[in-house]
Amino acid sequence: MFKEQVIDRITKEFGRPSRETVKVTAWDVGSSLAVVVQIDQPNKDDYAYVWLPYPPDSETVPEIALEYAAESGRHSNTYPSPGLERGKAALKLIITSTEELDDLIAYINAFKSFLPLPDFKASPRQESQPEPVTEESLIRVDTSSMPNPKPIKPRREAIPRPVQREVWQRDGGKCVECSSNVKLCFDHIVPFSKGGSNSVRNLQLLCERCNLSKGNRI
Repeated sequence: MFKEQVIDRITKEFGRPSRETVKVTAWDVGSSLAVVVQIDQPNKDDYAYVWLPYPPDSETVPEIALEYAAESGRHSNTYPSPGLERGKAALKLIITSTEELDDLIAYINAFKSFLPLPDFKASPRQESQPEPVTEESLIRVDTSSMPNPKPIKPRREAIPRPVQREVWQRDGGKCVECSSNVKLCFDHIVPFSKGGSNSVRNLQLLCERCNLSKGNRI
């Protein structure tokens, strides 16, 4: 199972778990930093849920993370871990590949050492190979009017706390789709990868289920 691979890798990097239950395996990596892998979910074998404390403002948030509000409920077995206590915001990362696992370890090490947090994105899906380009298939087009390349988009940053509070109050502490008040996440209406921002207008509260069903890659 991929979860076992994730647990083995984190153990290799950070030592034996500090806490093991039927629902989670947890490591205390620092005085205010824990890493928690869910055991009870997901039921599928090809990915794993990893919980981390929410990063400081203006630091980067992985593309594959769900962002949980401080006021939101979440997996209760995360609460005993440093940085994930009740009332604190958190990240839930959906790890699906060894490449993402490598990036996760680099992210945790930077977090532990108070270094700038690296950005990492979802692993690309396997796609069919395109037809080879031949001389005969090329269409000669004047390239003099080609537009200049767009600037590289900024990396996804943590949502500032005042913005989180305003979104929470505006949406009444409930999912805007189903009105649930359980496991609430901040959702970017226009995805950050498509130019969306961390503005109040571009954020909404969704419960975990609605967030994942909206457009998660799993």
